[in-house]
Amino acid sequence: MNRRGLVIAILSFNRPHYLKQVLDSLAPQLLPADTCYLFQDGGWNPISRIQKASESVILECTDTFSRLIPDGRAFVSSVNLGIAANYRRAEEFVFEALKAQEALFLEDDLVLSPHYLEVTSDLLEIAAAQPCIGYVSAYGDLWASLQEQVSKEGLLQLMHENWGSALTRASWLKQRPVREMYWLLIKSQDYRHRDHDKIRELFRELGYDIHHSSQDASRWIACADKNLLRLTTRTCHARYIGEVGEHEAKQRYKEYRFSESVWYPKRPKLTMPTVAQLEAWCDEFKRQLISGYSHSYELRHNDVRARRRRNRYSVLGWCKRPPPAPLET
Repeated sequence: MNRRGLVIAILSFNRPHYLKQVLDSLAPQLLPADTCYLFQDGGWNPISRIQKASESVILECTDTFSRLIPDGRAFVSSVNLGIAANYRRAEEFVFEALKAQEALFLEDDLVLSPHYLEVTSDLLEIAAAQPCIGYVSAYGDLWASLQEQVSKEGLLQLMHENWGSALTRASWLKQRPVREMYWLLIKSQDYRHRDHDKIRELFRELGYDIHHSSQDASRWIACADKNLLRLTTRTCHARYIGEVGEHEAKQRYKEYRFSESVWYPKRPKLTMPTVAQLEAWCDEFKRQLISGYSHSYELRHNDVRARRRRNRYSVLGWCKRPPPAPLET
């Protein structure tokens, strides 16, 4: 089967060793109709007056991109923008300057399976036919065995993270009002030092009481506010490698077993969701955000830890009821 040509925006900062792995997985999948753009963040943050990355690291990232994607185009910021502003300029370039009708956004910590772009193309076809779909991603179930994936080939599910996601221009435009409210709260700050309380207050005013304050969270809220879904596959087509970065820690990476993802060996034939299924997913997604939100994999992980703790206390006979599991921060 053929696929559509894709506009692909790649966001990079200070992890050239990760970026190389991502580009190594991307390059063999590219078609002449694809266009790739690197949005490279800078090292010096003029707001906090902190050097976030060395010029040599920035140069290594851009050189890696030029070498592996020779037909691509790099936009290198002279200053450190932070992930939110870097995403913003990428989206505005793609959807305003290029007037692209759809685009795929990749960061430097998701290695793609050989079928990632094919599956993304198929998902975008579904999104174009179903305007209630805000984002799609082909990463799929990062923890499913191959046997589990075979039994659920073609099926979709709600996304958790926004990793490797694609969207239509129509979806981006629908989200803009909420995304602009978020931008006004962070645009004059170093993103790392954003005012979490003000952001959470904004989300509460919109009807969603969550503890997250990230730019990704603003996408979830913007989607929920416009009754837009975020969907991915049940088959796995990527591996998350962000052991070290803005938010990840090595222990967390190990606990969630991100390195153990099993890729599905072919391009699945996706099934178009029914209207009833889309409506049910939309209701579920909004319920998750109304009274707090945790990613599905975090909930599963915490449930497993709680069961292990209960079993340990039961075997040792320390007490009839174990203490509650500590909250994730």
